Amino acid sequence: MVPLLAAGAARATTYEVGPGATYTNIGDVPIESLKAGDVVLIHARSTPYREKFGLTGQGAAAAPITIRGVPDANGTRPQIIGENATTRLALDYPSDSRGVINVCEASYVVIEGLDISRARGSFKDDNGSSATFQNNASAIYLQSGSHITVRNCLIHDSGNGFFSTSGSSDVLVEGNYIYDNGNAGSIYEHNNYTESDGIVFQYNRFGPLCDGCSVSNLKDRSAGTVVRYNWIEGGNRALDLVESETFSDLA
Repeated sequence: MVPLLAAGAARATTYEVGPGATYTNIGDVPIESLKAGDVVLIHARSTPYREKFGLTGQGAAAAPITIRGVPDANGTRPQIIGENATTRLALDYPSDSRGVINVCEASYVVIEGLDISRARGSFKDDNGSSATFQNNASAIYLQSGSHITVRNCLIHDSGNGFFSTSGSSDVLVEGNYIYDNGNAGSIYEHNNYTESDGIVFQYNRFGPLCDGCSVSNLKDRSAGTVVRYNWIEGGNRALDLVESETFSDLA
């Protein structure tokens, strides 16, 4: 058993992105081919990464696929901005107008240490054509997947901050600062809007929504929801726990 584990670990790859690293841009990494144990280290730089991408890989409990931000000397996280972002051709994935980082049919994925914002305006899709984010686009859009962790990220200035659908399960949202999301005058977008089969929110700060936004801060339609040790401020409802829109057994 031990040799098999060692062999699996040996096959894992660490990809480094940023100033002086092997890869200049996030899209230079073969994200579509990430496998269990692979780590993508995105280093902070003076200019944001205007890139969007989808994660579809299959990690493992002991060897997740990890997308990790590496802060600069001042502790500033690398910035990933959706507005005017590009998408590499090989990163063709569904619902690309719904998020800056999309997770689709993935498992055991960790996203941590990033500053993700501006799922707004236009971007270049995977074939280079101009496209526009939907009003309810998210900084992180969890379309489907299991055992997904979002940790220690800044998630802000988007229609929805973090969004998950009923195709997701076993989600952990931990230690993030989620703020300044929503659309002025709209009642449909929130700092957090989730519907998963099992989700835990812990040690997060949910800050004020965008100016002119009078919506919920943490809105959740999941089954097995756990909300503990969070700071929630602002919104017409700080915590809005409602029934599933999709399945009667997620109620």
